[in-house]
Amino acid sequence: MSIYGKIKSVIRENRPAFGGPMVMCVFFLWGLVNNLSMSYMGNTSQAVVDFIFQNFLVFILGFIGKIFILYCIIGMLLGIFILGVVRALRSLLSRGASPMTDFLFVSLFTFLIVMMVFLRDIILYPQVYINNFYVKSALIAKIFDALAHNVSPAFFTIAITVMVILGFSMTVAVMVMQRRWKSAVFYSGIILSSIIFVYCYTARPSLSARSSDAGQHPDVLVLGSDALRPDHFSGYGYHRDTTPAIDSLIREGVSFTKTYIEVPRTFPSWVSILTGQFSATHGIRHMFPTSRDLNRDFKSIVKVFRQKGYYTAVVGDYAADIFPRIDLGFERVDAPYFNFNTVIEQAILENHTFLLPFLTAKWGLSLFASLRDSAYFCPPYIVRDKVLSEINRAGSRPFFITSFFSSTHFPYAPPHPYYLRYSDPNYAGQYKYFKQRTISLDGDSGYEKVNPSDVEQIRALYDGGLRAFDDAVGEILEQLKASGRLDTTIIVILSDHGENLYEGNLGMGHGEHFRGHYSTRIPFIIRYPKVFTKRSEYAGIARAVDIAPTILALAGDKGSEYSEYMEGVSLVDAIVHKRDLKLQAFGETGIWFDNSFRDDLFFQKLRILYPDITGISEIAFHFDNQVVLNDEYRDLINLAKHRYVFDGRYKLIYMPLVDKVAYELYDNSTDPDELHEISRYENAQFLRMKKILFDWITRAGDVREKRELFFPLVRY
Repeated sequence: MSIYGKIKSVIRENRPAFGGPMVMCVFFLWGLVNNLSMSYMGNTSQAVVDFIFQNFLVFILGFIGKIFILYCIIGMLLGIFILGVVRALRSLLSRGASPMTDFLFVSLFTFLIVMMVFLRDIILYPQVYINNFYVKSALIAKIFDALAHNVSPAFFTIAITVMVILGFSMTVAVMVMQRRWKSAVFYSGIILSSIIFVYCYTARPSLSARSSDAGQHPDVLVLGSDALRPDHFSGYGYHRDTTPAIDSLIREGVSFTKTYIEVPRTFPSWVSILTGQFSATHGIRHMFPTSRDLNRDFKSIVKVFRQKGYYTAVVGDYAADIFPRIDLGFERVDAPYFNFNTVIEQAILENHTFLLPFLTAKWGLSLFASLRDSAYFCPPYIVRDKVLSEINRAGSRPFFITSFFSSTHFPYAPPHPYYLRYSDPNYAGQYKYFKQRTISLDGDSGYEKVNPSDVEQIRALYDGGLRAFDDAVGEILEQLKASGRLDTTIIVILSDHGENLYEGNLGMGHGEHFRGHYSTRIPFIIRYPKVFTKRSEYAGIARAVDIAPTILALAGDKGSEYSEYMEGVSLVDAIVHKRDLKLQAFGETGIWFDNSFRDDLFFQKLRILYPDITGISEIAFHFDNQVVLNDEYRDLINLAKHRYVFDGRYKLIYMPLVDKVAYELYDNSTDPDELHEISRYENAQFLRMKKILFDWITRAGDVREKRELFFPLVRY
């Protein structure tokens, strides 16, 4: 018989296995129907739909084809496995059956296994299933809640594992008993290959002992998470046990307790952290830089370490999608890549509810990397494992590795069990699993109202995300200690900005205004026993731009070629000699994403208006479909920025309006919550702080002041 004939015979003999792909095709069609709305974050717009289909139809069809192929592969593997089990059972029971009966059994059990995997996943990551499953009906929501709050995902994990082991063992045993050697080998090969494949992607990496002397060149590990608030760290007195691992670093290292960032947005803040430059200097001033903004020679400390022979890498999830878009000198970048194609992929994947449980596994993420850029799916284990893998990848070379976690970023969507850890089990509002602020695709954004129980739930979710990050930090520290690397590694804890969580009238989020310190103050903790031998604190002002020169000084840099470009200063001597450098912190806003007057937030009424994000952004088709700022709004946005200066006691906030500039002055020594504006009573301090701020804004000569407004002179 020819090879073709043999293949045809095998297919004919195993036709009932196609019950698996048939069931998965039904799930595929169900997800496809869900996609007809082309909604994103619960919103849809006919104009957006028309634009997408006009420009991305071929891409959409190709992506849907990829999804369909994966459905079929999963279904076929399940079909082969289940058919083997069904035939083994019939053989043991000496019962005959028609191919159609086998087909129905395969279809039924494929459905049951998929449902078990699905139920496990909605307990692990309920946030992924809210928009396109949870909200479908009240009954679904009740079942969903009962599972998420009362059943451990381990129940389904164990059940599925037992089923697979028993089914596989019984099937192979029967084949061997019947002396069907070829069938046994073929069946075992497929199933074992699948198991090995899954294991390789789920096994947690561990660190091996380093073979070289680390004393001459200390390793540097930056552990960052988005939107961290130091006042929510249990090591600083917070009432919840949110950060036991980080607390150990606080006890053994130095805390810079008044560290402030400049722009409370991820992209410009990280560039400032790694270059030691303010945003107007390095040119990344908001979240949507153009090709012209990004294609520059950034003088980052990453390049300094790389020149010294260090292995340099950055890893992250969701919020780390900025790193693949900019060259800061990393030898390796392992983070999601974001462009408009990513938005489309996420919108499509979100609707394939019964495929998502397979994609949230590591192997699934390798096939559909856009899921790693989802705000709803950011389990810290992904970044934790990448950190450990990158340390191993460094081999005998010293390393400079930066990591960026997203479990503390809104929509505050930590995985199981963290979304339950601090939540009130009796909470019945809409924020059980995450908090999302909706941005309308039609440019009609509004601010959602929350009640006190909502606020407490949102803070509990945030704290759950913080604990998830801390547990990942703890596991990394344990591995460093076990491999003998802990005390020769400079460990840094930091963030890109803080977060407002409905304190007073400050609202939620970051980057909208400069009242209060919740969104501008970040943790900055360093553990390095070679220099800092016991717990200490630096109570003076520190800035994000001071982080790079401080790390360089700790690593023994005596003055790199990039040092002259840095606007920050090293804080090492200030700690060692216990002196305050008396620095001032400065800041500017990025882009306001919406301009709604339907809410009561003050900053919307104290600003120069421009269209919301749907009106000021565009897709740069020549720049890999990245979402960028429309060039015609560049100067207006820079003109409209709020700015601040803080000297440790007084803070001055500058807010340009159409016809004037509004100022607010606060004395933090008597008013730490910044509730009482005092510029009318403290004219001398107002004028002093105003001069400091204006000198900072005009320091490079790239703006012109006219009626206290700052007009850009240089088109970056």
